[in-house]
Amino acid sequence: MKLTIIVLGTVLLIAACVSNSGTGQVVSIGDSTVVAVSAFAETTPTTSDGANDPAIWISRENADQSLILASGAEGGLEIYNVNGERTGTVTGRPISLVDVHYGFPIESTTVDIMIAYDYSEAALVAYAIDSDGRGLTEISARAFPTEAEVGGLCIYRSPLSGKYYVFAATTAGTIQQWELFAQAGSLEARLIRSVPVGFGAGHCVAHDSGSAIYFTEETVGVWKLNAEPESDAEKVLVDIVAPFGNFAGDVKGVAIYELDDGTGYLVASDADENRFQVYDLDNGEHAGTFTINSGESSDAVEDTEGIAIASTPFGGLASGGLLVVADDYNGNEHTNYKLVDWRAIATRLDLRLGKPLDPTSPPAPTTNIVSPSVETEPVEYFGDTADDVAIWIHPTDPAQSLIIGTQKQYGINVYDLAGRKLQSLPDGRINNVDIRYGFDIGGKSVDIVTASNRSNDSIAIYAIDPVSLTLRDIADGVVDTGMTDPYGECMYRSATSGDYFVFINDKDGLVKQWKLEATDNDRVTARLVRQFNVGSQTEGCVADDATGDLYIGEEDVGIWKYSAEPDGGENRLLVDSVEGGNLTADVEGLSIYYGPGDAGYLIASSQGSDNFVVYDRAGDNSFIGLFHIVADEVLGIDGVSETDGLDVSSANLGAAFPYGVFVVQDGRNISPDERQNFKLVPWQRIAEAMGLETYAGYNPRVVNDQQ
Repeated sequence: MKLTIIVLGTVLLIAACVSNSGTGQVVSIGDSTVVAVSAFAETTPTTSDGANDPAIWISRENADQSLILASGAEGGLEIYNVNGERTGTVTGRPISLVDVHYGFPIESTTVDIMIAYDYSEAALVAYAIDSDGRGLTEISARAFPTEAEVGGLCIYRSPLSGKYYVFAATTAGTIQQWELFAQAGSLEARLIRSVPVGFGAGHCVAHDSGSAIYFTEETVGVWKLNAEPESDAEKVLVDIVAPFGNFAGDVKGVAIYELDDGTGYLVASDADENRFQVYDLDNGEHAGTFTINSGESSDAVEDTEGIAIASTPFGGLASGGLLVVADDYNGNEHTNYKLVDWRAIATRLDLRLGKPLDPTSPPAPTTNIVSPSVETEPVEYFGDTADDVAIWIHPTDPAQSLIIGTQKQYGINVYDLAGRKLQSLPDGRINNVDIRYGFDIGGKSVDIVTASNRSNDSIAIYAIDPVSLTLRDIADGVVDTGMTDPYGECMYRSATSGDYFVFINDKDGLVKQWKLEATDNDRVTARLVRQFNVGSQTEGCVADDATGDLYIGEEDVGIWKYSAEPDGGENRLLVDSVEGGNLTADVEGLSIYYGPGDAGYLIASSQGSDNFVVYDRAGDNSFIGLFHIVADEVLGIDGVSETDGLDVSSANLGAAFPYGVFVVQDGRNISPDERQNFKLVPWQRIAEAMGLETYAGYNPRVVNDQQ
């Protein structure tokens, strides 16, 4: 796990001077000021002295009929209206943490949900909120055991996929991410990753539009973590305790005031000093500090745990939005929750007020999503090991076609279409791989596989046995590339000459083209026929046998199109770029989905954004769109991220893949946390998601015979 620490806002507290002026109290701290506001109301005290964490449910019909759903410890759940009056309780489970989200799909409808933490079972439970706000119904078929005490809980809805997740910060030093999904009319949850964050992680809040959660580490500060399940588990420090940051001591509850345009403010409880720190979501800068002092309607707030904010206006009492905070010391009464008009805070701290966010209508996903139907067995070694993949089509039975994947710390593996490993060859650091059909060796037609071998800087060459479904080495000795680190690799068969070629590139941008030649002893060697330099590190490449085009990915720049012919020279066209284009570095795997003539698609792995970019195969390769590969909860197959190599075929590969298959390396095989593997997606899923064509029956073996 990478750790990036960015300290934002005021970073050194030096001195404080206090002036008293009633509710207008101002405290100067370094270059910050502390303003004081008071609550307009407080809730009825909890029945069992257990105020810890609130959530705000907003009524679609009438905001003034919204509810505050709050933990009451042994008393269960406390339900209040937005004036603080208790309207109900849900007993039977001791609850310490809660959060709410809207529009969860279940069967043929959607429901608003609340996830709660039952600390007696150390488990998560789910409730549906009645549309009229009058009650809660438990809809989890079972409690979901966290197997550790949980100090923070928040629900996240991915803007990319529309999937729902709940994060649980545990005392074991991890933040668990559970995927929520409907099954048989109930809400189910599946643990998909546990991110190590250090002991002391507590309350959290999700920022859906920012694809992030913020969580507190009690004695350290506030952190930000990417919430997408396939993202890098990198945490960024927002602010820290004194003497280097704005917090005086323990950091507890955290919440977000969000406007319709995605901007807003992060608020965190500076519990030891009974203060609240505010940060601008746009730039992370510290925006001010406030306290909640005693007023006409309530006493001052002390030692706040959980907090919740809604930017929705609630009548005249909270016209600028509502802040709800747990008050751990409510005079001589049981604990309760204090209610504050956000406008009072915004006015005192000169914060922006704008169009409020309506969380009751979650936006549609922002990208095309598909899910895999098959995954291969994991590779043999941990770490960044699997890399590139190629699809071999069986000559008589397409269902017996193969997936050939490299394991760059070990060798090369062969899988069937169900993902079972059939063969593993420990041949060295095999990096990239490609296939062509019908190569003539001693009068026999052989399907040939070549790969870049970084152990001995050579071209590995294999033949595929269609009976045993295995590879055998047919290289005539070590076919030396003369390169210090042969990296990317792809093959080409010229429609003009019928000759077979291999392209090898390296991390300095050097590309060499080799012609494959059969030897007298029925083996294969290669002869250098061309070389040129792309400019900087390159790996992914693919050649279009029909058009004679060669596509190369320059990782930090974009995709280039060259001639694949040995006399093609160095002329090139930029297909797409990282800077100002549709790609995010690194540009990795490339492959072609073939249709008749020049129909079909060029597909690239945009590794930095964990998605795949589709272009028209014809003409100038116009950009078509993007898609992500997300988890299939029912099959228990996780999504795809950090993809290096990929391959695609439009051939009919049997009942499972009648329109072809898209196969990708998965850089983070997270659910369960396993060694890397390869994921298989039926092409029709991609075609349906993006409005693309299917070309069932295109077989490169047949095309090869016609050349």
